[in-house]
Amino acid sequence: MIETYLIWSNEHQGWWKADGWGYSPGLREAGHFHKDRAFDICRSALPDAARMGMLSEIPVRLSDINEMLRDQRVPKAVHEGAGDA
Repeated sequence: MIETYLIWSNEHQGWWKADGWGYSPGLREAGHFHKDRAFDICRSALPDAARMGMLSEIPVRLSDINEMLRDQRVPKAVHEGAGDA
């Protein structure tokens, strides 16, 4: 089973879009990444952590997002596309 990851950017307050082309505040336009690629992206951003005082990019499993949102009523702008996996 190949796990799909999304990448949350603390620096840009949004989800990475596909191929790293910008950021999205909602899940609908969030890019889907294989684990190795998501971890590589987040590791390459570690030098920014010292400047920011926090991790700038964080990998998040799409299955965890879907499980957390299951049976929950969430504002549309936040929930958009979460079940589109």
